Amino acid sequence: MGTENNKQDKQPDKKVVKKNDSPNRFMTFIKKNIVSVLLVLALIIVIIWFSAKNRQDNRQFEKEKTALITQSKNERSALIANYESEKDSLRIAKLEDEAKIFSWAVRSELIRINTENLNQLVNAFVKESGADLVQLIDPETNKIILSSDKKFEGSEYAQEIDYGLKEPHTLKENGSIKIITPVMGLNTALGILLVQVNNE
Repeated sequence: MGTENNKQDKQPDKKVVKKNDSPNRFMTFIKKNIVSVLLVLALIIVIIWFSAKNRQDNRQFEKEKTALITQSKNERSALIANYESEKDSLRIAKLEDEAKIFSWAVRSELIRINTENLNQLVNAFVKESGADLVQLIDPETNKIILSSDKKFEGSEYAQEIDYGLKEPHTLKENGSIKIITPVMGLNTALGILLVQVNNE
């Protein structure tokens, strides 16, 4: 009997050693919980897909952001250039009007031969209009009879002027704008008014 009991005690040990149930248990667990396992797998796939999509979207966003920044810089430059051009055009138009009106005041003082008043008018015009240089040129002698910069007075005007002008004329040259306005008498020009603005 003692030997039979020993045999019975040993038999379960052999059974435990021989049979390994862990792969079967895993398969059994999967079979029993197939829906849960599929859901977990689907969730993992969705998470991987979303993170890949998110990375792709981020790359696309950065590309579009860079393109927009470049485009907006170019558009901003174009807008600034357009604004500056319009600003210059308005400034020139304003100066042309001011020079024309000023030429009427100069005309009345030239007719009266009132040089002192002319000097005061020129200085006031320079301050008010923002002009850099105002000169009155004698069309017969081509000499500067009056200038806001006194060093030019009495000297010959170096550049060519069309003394037959009847209306104001604007020239853009060497970084400056010159508005040439005839100061008209009854039939001929009494003088040529030159208003110069230097572009900064």
